[in-house]
Amino acid sequence: MKKNKKTHSGSKVRAAALLFILIAGLLAAVPSAHANYFQDFYNGVEKFSDLPGQVNQLKESYQETLDELDRTKQNAKAFEEQNAQLMEQNRQLAETVSQLKQINEQKEAKAKKLKVTLITVILLVAGYFVGIRLLRLLMRRSNR
Repeated sequence: MKKNKKTHSGSKVRAAALLFILIAGLLAAVPSAHANYFQDFYNGVEKFSDLPGQVNQLKESYQETLDELDRTKQNAKAFEEQNAQLMEQNRQLAETVSQLKQINEQKEAKAKKLKVTLITVILLVAGYFVGIRLLRLLMRRSNR
């Protein structure tokens, strides 16, 4: 009977060992969820410690944007001043062109008047000579 007890207790040990191996295998196969409290805390502290750097970057970016805005405003003001100067020059040029057109029109009017006067004088002189010749011709005929 003692042998039977030993066999029976040996089989219990085997069954317990087999059960332990089976449970260990199942636990090893199942992905374990780790709480990682320290890792999460470290990540949180790291993110929190990065915030001042990010704030500084945002401040620098904001300052650069303000500087760029100031430069753009200065450029816009310079362009407005230049535009005003160009408009004044354009007005002066338009006025000069208008004056030149008036002078040109006056010259053309004088030239036309002179041309008409010359043609009239030439026609009068030619008419005078033709009239005198005709008058002489008529006088000679009447005298014969």
